[in-house]
Amino acid sequence: MIDGQYIPTAEEEQFPTITLEEICDILEDAPRMLILTHVNPDGDCIGSAFALKLLVEAAGGSARCVSPSELPKRLRFLMSGQEDMLFGEDESTDDYDVICAVDVASPMQLGDLSRIMDQVDFMIDHHGVGTHFAPWFVDETASASGEILYDIYATLAARGHFTVLPDAARRIYAAMVSDTGSFKFSNTTPKTHLIAADLVNIINTAEDGGMDTSDVCRSLFGQRTLKELTAQMLAIQNLHFYEEGSLGVVVFTQQMLSDAGLTEEEIGNVVDTPRGVEGVLVGLSIRQTAADLRQYKVSSRANVECDVSAVCASFGGGGHVRAAGCTIEADSVEEAEAMVIGAFAEAVRNYKNQ
Repeated sequence: MIDGQYIPTAEEEQFPTITLEEICDILEDAPRMLILTHVNPDGDCIGSAFALKLLVEAAGGSARCVSPSELPKRLRFLMSGQEDMLFGEDESTDDYDVICAVDVASPMQLGDLSRIMDQVDFMIDHHGVGTHFAPWFVDETASASGEILYDIYATLAARGHFTVLPDAARRIYAAMVSDTGSFKFSNTTPKTHLIAADLVNIINTAEDGGMDTSDVCRSLFGQRTLKELTAQMLAIQNLHFYEEGSLGVVVFTQQMLSDAGLTEEEIGNVVDTPRGVEGVLVGLSIRQTAADLRQYKVSSRANVECDVSAVCASFGGGGHVRAAGCTIEADSVEEAEAMVIGAFAEAVRNYKNQ
């Protein structure tokens, strides 16, 4: 990155950049749009995708959001006018004029949707490390993809498509709150707070009977199912520490989940458990997938400026300096854990030696 501008690799230069204005021009053409999200979608991904869906509809088009994996129950309140997000293998893209990806940093994050990767017309993202697979708009300074969606919202409003759109504002707000950890994370900027202030005003003065910002935050963070509490207990029981306590790791196998009556969806946020332990610089979760027992999803969170995105990029993933993810393949859980711990331990040591 130079002066805040993302610089593509040689491999990525085959794909041109696309401007925010050009994206809005596409939306104004009232397309039938297919919006792709990433595996194990989070609040930023789903909030941004459904905000975009609502903006497309406000401009006179139609849109459908799809995911390569089931949506967590706690995020389903963000869905708008849809009951299902899975895109069947027998489904065709012929019914859509435009296909875009939101909050997807690399092809690997598309999961099964990678089969239509070469049809993606543009991608919107805010991750500084990743692999472009289509014409791209990447704003690494944005705290969340939701910030980019706010800029699209503001541009379409200025062009006269609507005055306010509370339902889109709610989803943009949810996206930003999710990816900033309720504005606690280091990616929060003055612009983040200025946008949030405008969204709070739009949402909390709306007279449409919809959720206010406290309702949104309660739905995102204020409620836990018994299964989620069980997942946290299991994570605490299986915590391991390395590098003199500065690297915290929790590993979930499918057998462990089965024995506890849990699904992958119900352990989505367990990376915060090792990260929250005193003295931990980097927290990791490694979870075996149900679809392929040789695959392991890795989530990483750093409490310091230790570049976890670079480590994840070495495995084909991506993200931010302090928050990133990837998928690895290994013949056993022991091999997977050794691969991941070896790579992240080196990053932690390099950080300490700076």
